[in-house]
Amino acid sequence: MAATKKVKVKKFSFKRLIILLLVLYILVYSLYYIFKMPIKNIYIKGTNLITDNEIINAAEIKDYPSIFKITSRSIKKKLKKIPLVKDVKVKKNIFGKLTLEIDEYKILFYNLNNKKIVLEGNIEIEDNNIYKGVPTLINYVPDHIYKKLTKAILKIDDDVLSSISEIEYSPSKSNEEVIDETRFILRMNDTNTVYANLINIKNLNHYEEIYSTLNNQKGSLYLDSSNEENFYFQSY
Repeated sequence: MAATKKVKVKKFSFKRLIILLLVLYILVYSLYYIFKMPIKNIYIKGTNLITDNEIINAAEIKDYPSIFKITSRSIKKKLKKIPLVKDVKVKKNIFGKLTLEIDEYKILFYNLNNKKIVLEGNIEIEDNNIYKGVPTLINYVPDHIYKKLTKAILKIDDDVLSSISEIEYSPSKSNEEVIDETRFILRMNDTNTVYANLINIKNLNHYEEIYSTLNNQKGSLYLDSSNEENFYFQSY
C-alpha cells in the first residue's frame, strides 16, 4: 500500500496582507506626492536684460505648478517667444528645484532708419522703449558695410558698447576719394568722440584705459589705426 504524502497547507496570514497593503499604499502615495509636488525654488541664470518676472510669466510658472507636470520642452518653447532669448537650458530635481539657464542675444544698437532694435545675427525686433542705454545708428550704411558692422560690434566689450551714445557712418576721404569705407564716428556718453573702423574695432576695448591718461580732457580720440603708436587725441 502506497504511503500517503502529507501536504502542508499554508494558513492565510492577515498580518502579512496588512503589511503588503501598507507597503503598496506608501509606495503609491510617495509616487503621487512626488508627481504632485509643486516647484519650490526657481533659479534663473544668465539674464542681463530680461527680468526674472518676464521669464516666470512667459514660462507660465508664477503659480508654482507641479515640477513633474511641466516639461523642459514646453518651457523652452514658451521662453523662446521672448525676442532676446537665444537658448534655454532647463534643469529639474525631485526636491522641487527648477533652474533656467538663459542665453540672451546681444543687443547691438538701435537703428534710427527703420526704428528697430538690432540683435546679433542681424535679427531685428520692435522697439518698445524697454531697452535703455543702447547705441543709436543715426544714418544710412550701405548693405555690405552694414553686415560687417553687425559682426564687428560683437567684438566690443559690453561695458564699452553701453558707453556709446551714437554711431555715425563716416568713411574717410582724401580729395573726395574714399580711403577707408569702414570708418565710423562714435559719440560717447561722456561727450568724447571716437573715430574707429571695422578692421580695428577691438581698439575700442582699450577706451577707458586710454582716456584715463588724458587728465579728463574732452575731445576726439582716433583709434582707426592698426598701430597703437598712431592713436592720437585732439581736444575740443
